[in-house]
Amino acid sequence: MKWSTNELRKLVHIDNQFQYTADMKAFIDDKYIDLVDISLVAIKGNFQVVEDLDQYVFGVEVECTLTMLCAITLNEVEVPLHFTTDLVFGHKLVDDNLHEICGSTIDLDPYIFANILIEMPMKVVSEHAYDDYSEPIITLEDTEEKAKNPFEKLKKE
Repeated sequence: MKWSTNELRKLVHIDNQFQYTADMKAFIDDKYIDLVDISLVAIKGNFQVVEDLDQYVFGVEVECTLTMLCAITLNEVEVPLHFTTDLVFGHKLVDDNLHEICGSTIDLDPYIFANILIEMPMKVVSEHAYDDYSEPIITLEDTEEKAKNPFEKLKKE
């Protein structure tokens, strides 16, 4: 969702709550190997305007479901996400937690998607991933010759 800074300065005194649903599928591309799909993202929260610092602080609650690939079977697994975060915007960069405002509008969606990527698990395993999983077990028979120690000659001399 996009807001102009002037609009935020007016709304902060009237109603600083917001709630909307965003479609973030456009942000998914080939570089996110394990991320297949994302549901509609439910976003709600509030904002404050810090006049002295010329900053806009958004307290955001995000809820969505990611479709990711299982690390073992490559089957699709649905992963529910629910988290809260604070996003701080300003015209002058103060530290790494501040996002710079380009122009006079603030678009939350790219920053919310970035936080979804941060909260996304590194890998997921489906519930039945190990049902058909097997590893070959190699056993040595007694008749096989045991491996010789390469340093055995040095001991004898």
